Parts: sequence; C-alpha cells; structure tokens
Amino acid sequence: MSQNLLELVQSYFSGDTVRQTSTALGENESSVGKALRSVVPLVLGGLFARSQQPGGNAELFDLSRQTHSSGILNNPGTLVGGMGSSSTTAPASDGGLLNKGAEMLRSVFGSNYTSAVDGMSQQAGVRNSTTSSLMGMATPVILGLLGKHAADNNLDSTGFGNYLSSQRSSIMGALGSLPGNIGSMLAGLGLGGAAASVGSAASSATHNLGNTVSAAAHRTGDAARNTARDVETDTDSPNRWPWILLGLLALAAAFFFVRGCDREPEAAAPATTDMVADTTTVAAAPLAAPTGRYDEASGNYIYDTGANTDIKLPDGTVLNVGGNSFEARLFNFLNDPNQTVSDDKTQGWMSLDRVYFTTGKSALTAESQAQLKNTAAILKAFPNAAIKLGGYTDNKGKADMNLTLSADRANAARKALMDNGIDAGRVTAEGYGQEHPIATNDTPAGRAQNRRVDVRVTKK
Repeated sequence: MSQNLLELVQSYFSGDTVRQTSTALGENESSVGKALRSVVPLVLGGLFARSQQPGGNAELFDLSRQTHSSGILNNPGTLVGGMGSSSTTAPASDGGLLNKGAEMLRSVFGSNYTSAVDGMSQQAGVRNSTTSSLMGMATPVILGLLGKHAADNNLDSTGFGNYLSSQRSSIMGALGSLPGNIGSMLAGLGLGGAAASVGSAASSATHNLGNTVSAAAHRTGDAARNTARDVETDTDSPNRWPWILLGLLALAAAFFFVRGCDREPEAAAPATTDMVADTTTVAAAPLAAPTGRYDEASGNYIYDTGANTDIKLPDGTVLNVGGNSFEARLFNFLNDPNQTVSDDKTQGWMSLDRVYFTTGKSALTAESQAQLKNTAAILKAFPNAAIKLGGYTDNKGKADMNLTLSADRANAARKALMDNGIDAGRVTAEGYGQEHPIATNDTPAGRAQNRRVDVRVTKK
C-alpha cells in the first residue's frame, strides 16, 4: 500500500519544528498550526497540478531527487531560518534549487497565488508574510519527502508519476477544506471540481493535520523547555544570554530558508560583497576575551561598555550608550564605508553585552529590552543592513537541549527586533548550543560568558 503523502508531511511538521517556526515568525503557535492546515494541502495541490502538465512529472521527479539528496529533510533549521536545531547545513547550491521549487509553485497558481495567501492568512489570523514563509517551508519538505520515497523504492520517472497519481484522492480531499473560495481558485488547474466534491473528506484529513501539529508541538515544546530548565538549574546561578539563530526562515524574503553558518569572532571583516548569505558551515575561531565581571547574584557576566557617549544616527536619532558597547561597535561598522562584510563567515561577530534571559528559559529579562530597542533603532537608520543572530550556551546539561535552548533564545532576540519595527527578512537567527565557547566552562564566570547571543552583519 502506497505511503500517504499528506500523512508524511503531517508527521514532519510537528514538535520542535512548529514551535521554533512560530517563534522565528513571531506568531502564536496555535495560529501557525492553523495556517499549516491550509498551507500543506495548497502546496500539495499545486505540485500535483504541475505534475499533470506537459513535462511536469519529469521536472518534479528531478527536483524531488535533488532536494532529497541535498539533505534538507535532516536539517529543519535551514527551513525555519534558523528555526531548527540541527547544525548541519545544506549545500550552497540548494538555494537556487529550492527557489526553483518556489518559482514553480507561483507559476502554477499564477494570479491566484496572492489571493490564496491572503485568504489563508485571514482565516488563520496570521500575517501574509507568515503564510508565504510557511508555503516556502512546506514546498521543499514535500519535494524532499517525494524524493525520499522515490529513492527508498527505487522509482523511475514513470513509477514516480504513478505514486503521485495514487495520492490524488487524498490531495483532492484536503483541498476541499480550504477556507473561502481558495479551493475553487484551483478549478483552472483541473483540481477545483474534484476538490469541491470531496470537501467533507478533506476536512477530516486537514483537521487531523492541524491537531497533530498543534498537539505534538505543545507536548514536545513543553518537554524541551522543562529539560532546558533542568540544564541551567544545574549551573551555578541564573542564566542570561541571548541566543541567535534560527534562522529563519529568513523566512519570507523570497520563500525558502535560511542556511546555517557557524560563527565566530567579532573582527571587522575584510573586503567583500554587498550581500553575503550565510550558506556554509565553517570552523570556529575564538572571540577576544571580553572585559567585565561576573555577578554572582544574577549569574550574569556584566561587561564593561565604557563611558557613555552620544551616537547620532543618520536619521537624526541620538542614542546614549557606552563607548565600547555593542551598539557603538555596530554603528561604527555600518557607518564606516571602509568596513565591509567579509566573505569569511567566522569574521565580524559581536556579542550583545546587555541581553539576558531567565534561568533555563528563552524569556528575555526586562533589562534586555533597552539594547534590543537601540539595535532596532540603528537598523532603521541603515535600512539596507541585515544581520544574523547566533545563540550559545555553556556546556552544562545535554548538548541537544542546549542547542534547542540557544535557538529559542536567538529567536526571542530576533522577535524583539521585529516587535520594534524591523522587517523579518532583515534578521535571521540560529542556535549553536555549547559549541565555540569564548571562555572556560570550568568556572561560573566563564560559563556566564559562554551563555551569549552574538550578531554578525550580513549586508550593509
């Protein structure tokens, strides 16, 4: 009996993937689950429609095999922009490959694409950009799952087409439950009538998808948070430190994910290009030892940011910050035309020096908001700039839970920037867990320094 493609996708979008996606997108978790109930059937319908067009089956077969071979399914972090917990990154070539999938989907829906996104967004109560990002995330997942099925069963193009045909009833049923008149929009693709005739069956299929996504996300999310809490409770004192990444999905921008790039120092980078996408994993390089002191009461490392000085931004905004603070370094880098974004992804990293989290959690402390608000102000003054956040922990507890916690914290910092008016496409985030410590993990002070969120400018 053929595997049910809808159920395979349903199983993939559960647990941490959904939770981290909602965090990266700055949306309610249940709303993201609700949006996925519409997004998944629509993307399935679009890809199936393409397979029925001249040359479509061969194109889809080839694209599915390439997507599966790229290893994307094993790295949800690249799909959620950093929203995943794996540190493995897909090859740089995947960007063009997967964007091709997104372009194919848009070409199938044509002028109906925008209306479909708008309808699904209104029904789920999410932003249009969120729905577009979810579609961009679902497309490579489905292509990868199709490619995996073909590889596991040694299918050629004909066998691949037969498998897709066996999924027709399930896909049509799912399309019938789409909100409003979205299902009828597909009539021109030869799907509308079939979708409408099986609306009730579809309702059951997609309802199960949404419930599974939401329930699994809550169960897994709670477990992850509890374990992460245990991780840091084992440490010396309350933890702090922001984390970066997840990266999402640089989500939105042009559909498709953000890829992870390991990170490191904060040196001003050598000359390079206008926009440098973080698409490769690189070896770590230690950051210079910071100046400051360990505060035993809070468990935080308090950095010496120097005497306060006024920074006047190009838009007239004036910030009063420490002369050695993160804000001062970020402003100097963006404002100095002689400093350019480096091709070396280990270069140009700077630590947020006044961003803290509650112990074992990804909740920002009240004192952290000031620096994140200042960071947003600087980014607004340099509208072409884009950054990546990288989250880190100490080495206490399980490595996989530290990785999840670091990603959650990086996305929390990212969301704070978005809440202060920064477009999601300008900020990506990824968690690196306990990798690349900048100090020893043998002392409370060293562990406090390692619990951090770093920032790298990826575009000026």
